[in-house]
Formats: sequence, structure tokens, C-alpha cells
Amino acid sequence: MQLASCDKVLRRVERGACYVAAGLVFIMIFPTTLDIFFRYIMEEPLPAIFQLTEFMMVGVVYLGIAYVQSLKEHIRIEMATSWMPQWGQELLDIFGYLVGLLLFAIITWQSSRLAWEAWVTQDYTMGIIHFPLWPSKSIIPIGCGLLCIRLLLDIVLDIQKLRRPRIPADAVQRS
Repeated sequence: MQLASCDKVLRRVERGACYVAAGLVFIMIFPTTLDIFFRYIMEEPLPAIFQLTEFMMVGVVYLGIAYVQSLKEHIRIEMATSWMPQWGQELLDIFGYLVGLLLFAIITWQSSRLAWEAWVTQDYTMGIIHFPLWPSKSIIPIGCGLLCIRLLLDIVLDIQKLRRPRIPADAVQRS
């Protein structure tokens, strides 16, 4: 499979994960609104609403992280690199992607282990309502794994950009 088609498939998966994250934000509105109503109008908060929205927040953060990278919308300090030539900026991007890939590969590996452990032991929250922990713990390696695939693809695409012949800037100005 060529890189362009890999990128296209990955973008669809990332967009789908982002839609799930957006859906979770939308779903979080209802229990939060109900909790506010019961807390301030009825003076009796609903039990475990805070924990429920906490678990959904994990999906909001981790399911959207790869999509944000595909758009190159993570925080960048361009002031530090704007003076560099294009190839220098691309080298710095590749270095940053490699560091991110290393860190998120470790996070994916460790969070996968913890999610599996939560599944096997049937780990759940303490409190009035016992929520299983494995669903929210499973979302972390899924989102971080998608980000690792995106970073790997970005590294390969940027290396390809570096290998292309460049036209000197002064040659473009003369013509």
C-alpha cells in the first residue's frame, strides 16, 4: 500500500475517533445539566455523575489526539524555527516526531498493560455506583496507538520531503 493511501485510511480512522470524542462531549452535557439542576434546584446532587463525566473525558482527550496531529495543530513554537531554512525545519519536525513517537509508544505499551490488568481483575471504582475501569483505561492505548501510527507516517512523509531536490530561493527570484 502506498503512503498516500495509508494516509487516507488513517485520516478516516482518526476522523472517526474524533467524531466519537465529539459525541462524548455532547453526551456529557446531559448528565452534567441534570446534576446542576438536582444540585441547585432540588438541593440533592445525583450520585456518580462526576465520575461518569471523568470517564468520558478520557475519550474526549485521547480519541482526538491523533486527529489534531494529522492537522498539525498541536502547539508549535515557530518563533524558534522561523529563521531556519526549510530543510532545517523539517529535520527539527522529524526529531520532534521521533521523541513524541518514543514517549507515546511507551504510554501505549504501559496503558495497554494496565487496561488488560483492569479487564482481567474486573477493576471498578469505589463509591455508591461501581463503574468498571477497563473501558476508560482501554481508550488511552487506542488513542495513543493511533497517535504513534500518525507520528510514524509523518516521519516517513517528512523524510520523503527532505529527499526531494530543492530549487534554491535565489533561482526562483531570478526567473
